[in-house]
Amino acid sequence: MTRLLIIFVFLNFISIISIGQRMGDYYVPVSIDSAQGGRLRFLTDSTVELSTLPQHMSRSLKVIYKYISTDTAIQISPYPLNTSGISPIGETILTKIKGGFINYEKLLIYVRQKDFDKYPDIIYLIDGKRYIQDTGELNGYGLVRKSQKINKRLQRKMKSLSDGNFTIELVKGLNAYKRFGIKYVFGTIVITTKK
Repeated sequence: MTRLLIIFVFLNFISIISIGQRMGDYYVPVSIDSAQGGRLRFLTDSTVELSTLPQHMSRSLKVIYKYISTDTAIQISPYPLNTSGISPIGETILTKIKGGFINYEKLLIYVRQKDFDKYPDIIYLIDGKRYIQDTGELNGYGLVRKSQKINKRLQRKMKSLSDGNFTIELVKGLNAYKRFGIKYVFGTIVITTKK
């Protein structure tokens, strides 16, 4: 009985850690299209910072809001505690998922920035088989800092496709999460050959 209780407490602890906000970590938005919202950082168990994504040579604008957290969602107040040039966001409900949050109203998924590389790889799904293509790395001016590593298996597979005998679809953000999981949210290229 004691062993069962210990296992139950441990599993409950793990579920609390894996689903929910982590203080001090940034959560970045990934949208279905190119328009994105600001990133989130939970400062305390009742305040969250919304900031613009940092751009080269410009400072990030930051606004702090109160929030209430439940087991399944986070409700962010529409009224900022400070002003810094960002328009009020209106009341926002974020649904908790493992590794992030979903804003269904704006079709955004927020993922923990630490869980992904600075330049996430591109994932190709060709007839259900996964290929990962490194994206390389750019500096603050958009110049190549590190060239991408070529995936030779992906190159061979792409060469084997017949002209016009396949469909290509780019899936990203919330759509990618719903279809493939959180690791695919930054962009997945789905290629399906016609039978």
